[in-house]
Amino acid sequence: MTTRGPIRHLVLDTEAAAALLSSTQVNTKRAAVITAIAAANGQRVVPTAVRGESGWDRTDPGAANANRLLRADDILDRTAGNRVAQLRARVASASVVDAAVAVAAERVGGSGGVVEVLTSDVADFRDLATHVRASLDVVRL
Repeated sequence: MTTRGPIRHLVLDTEAAAALLSSTQVNTKRAAVITAIAAANGQRVVPTAVRGESGWDRTDPGAANANRLLRADDILDRTAGNRVAQLRARVASASVVDAAVAVAAERVGGSGGVVEVLTSDVADFRDLATHVRASLDVVRL
């Protein structure tokens, strides 16, 4: 019997989503995102707030490769909106998108495992991690 090891979920922040959408031939950030997607053995999501901020329109033919690599969205619904407001009240420097990423991480990691958050905003996510009901691994992109 083989074991999968600890569950690792993945949530993308805006810079990671933008890197994934990049059509530049050599893009080290895009390569890092693809590696993280491949390494995650749990849920892999992009919050809808991140899609909006990064310009990721799933109906755009130019997004086909990104859509193929990362299919799941975390929807910013009423419950998530309330949680975003709560997290922003605790971490004043966090943007709405940062808090939406934290909520997505909380949702996918709430049942266990570690949630890797790919971001360029490490400081805010380390602060948010102290208020999230999930184990976060904040990774600088």
